[in-house]
Order: sequence, then structure tokens, then C-alpha cells
Amino acid sequence: MRTILGVFALCTIGLTGSAFAQTPDAETPANEGVCNVVEGGSPGLYGLCVAYCEAQDLDAEGKAPPSEKILANYRKRMGPGDPDMPCIQKPCDCWSSAELESMTSDGLAACFTQTDKDGNPTYASLTDNGVKNYASVNLLDAMNPFCIYTDAGVNPVVSRQFWIKPENAKSCLSQILTAWPTCKQ
Repeated sequence: MRTILGVFALCTIGLTGSAFAQTPDAETPANEGVCNVVEGGSPGLYGLCVAYCEAQDLDAEGKAPPSEKILANYRKRMGPGDPDMPCIQKPCDCWSSAELESMTSDGLAACFTQTDKDGNPTYASLTDNGVKNYASVNLLDAMNPFCIYTDAGVNPVVSRQFWIKPENAKSCLSQILTAWPTCKQ
């Protein structure tokens, strides 16, 4: 009888343990790749990144932001050359997420990217309704990146162009590529 109870207890613990290992989006393991950029960096950054970004499924809709203590510990451990928390998206000066959403919601947008010799994107443009709606970011000159947004389908026409910080340019690029995942080279 003890053997049967022991086996039952081990099975129950095993099932319970695997249920706790799952993340809110039911994808295990929690590592979905966003923290790969900090592997090999300062000690402890990768684990803190996983705790902050992936284990709490920051990409899931309607989730509360993770603990600011984790972010503070990450930033305290950062050394020279380590990136800020990879899953924190900086705003793009030229457009809002709603403006990009309106460009892609009808499924008729077009996107184009250009890459450097190593395959890293250095330019992306997203258009919708011909040239009436246009968003682009240019990182070809790494020291002077800029972004452009135009919506000629409204009155008055909305048009913005800014020189932006390199870290914000990468966020703008990421936003275009996320808005239209099948962006072509």
C-alpha cells in the first residue's frame, strides 16, 4: 500500500511541477529568445532578463508590468556595453503604435527593408494606400538615424521627420518589422 501511495505522490508532484513550469502563454520553456542578446554579458543579466521579460510573458496582451525591482537589479548589474532591458520598447518619435496599426489593419500594406553586409536591417519603410500613408526609419548612418511618418489621408496632413537617438531608431525599426512581419528585402 505504501508503494502505491508513494508512486501516486510522485506522479502528483511531477504533474504539479510541470504545471508550475508553464508561462501564461503555455509555452515552455519560458525563454522565447528576447534575452539572447544579453547572453555572455555581465553575470546575472540573462537570468534577470528572463525573469522580467519572458517568464512573465511581457508580450501577452493585458499583462501587468513586471516588478520594478527586477529591472532595478538588472540595471545595477549592467556593465559597459551591456544593453538596457531588451524587452522594454522605447517610443518612436515619428509615430504612435495606433498610427502603425491603422496602416496595417486592412492587410494591404507593403513593407521594404535594406540590410548591411552582415544581414542587419538598416532601413525599413511601410506604406499603405499608395503613398498616402508612409512610415520609415533609416539607420544607414548609425550616428544620425532618422524616421519619417506621413498620413496624407487626413486633413490637415500629418507629417513628421526627426533625427533620433540610435537606441530609439532600433525601436522604430522593430516596430515596423513587428507591424508587418513579412517585410521584404
